[in-house]
Amino acid sequence: MADIRYNVSQLFKAAFGIQQPIYITEPFTSKAPANISFSGLEVMPDFTPQNTPKSWMGTPILFGAKFMGGNYMRFKENGEIERIRLDDFDLPPATMFSFRRAKNIEKTLISGGDGTVKEFYSLDDWVIDVRGLCLDEPTRSAQEQITQLLQWEELVDGIGISGQLFEQHKISRVALDSWNDSLQQGKPDVVPFQFQLFSDKDIILIL
Repeated sequence: MADIRYNVSQLFKAAFGIQQPIYITEPFTSKAPANISFSGLEVMPDFTPQNTPKSWMGTPILFGAKFMGGNYMRFKENGEIERIRLDDFDLPPATMFSFRRAKNIEKTLISGGDGTVKEFYSLDDWVIDVRGLCLDEPTRSAQEQITQLLQWEELVDGIGISGQLFEQHKISRVALDSWNDSLQQGKPDVVPFQFQLFSDKDIILIL
């Protein structure tokens, strides 16, 4: 089997311009480092949950996410709606999420005073920016992963989602928007992708 190794930080920099810091513990100097003793120090406990999923390399996948399988709607070529069945899909391990949300606030100026009067109406949707890399793995190629992701992109329906970050933000369903994928020159086994998710929930109107 081919030796598959990736420098993920360099791939994210090439695909999205994200610079990961490199920490140097010893300065570049000709002098010998100080003789520091670390005896008596206690090791911090490992807070990683026991049920954290692992990648094919055996490393933990922190803050991963999964699209939940089920029956979903999408457009047919003639514009009609059809229902299709999709299985659970784990987003690629090299995927990053960024959450943000605004409040709907009406501000009224005060005549002759400082500041404004604020009326809080509601909370806006969560907006989640998703950026990731599909990489060749022993059991699935990068192209197979991007093909599966594009099946979810075609949906015109709310998508069930699970994952620690989404549970923290009380999000169980999302709408997918603003898809983008590309290829890196000379790297057919690496497919960068990015898209946005909007939190989605049922709104109950009381008349």
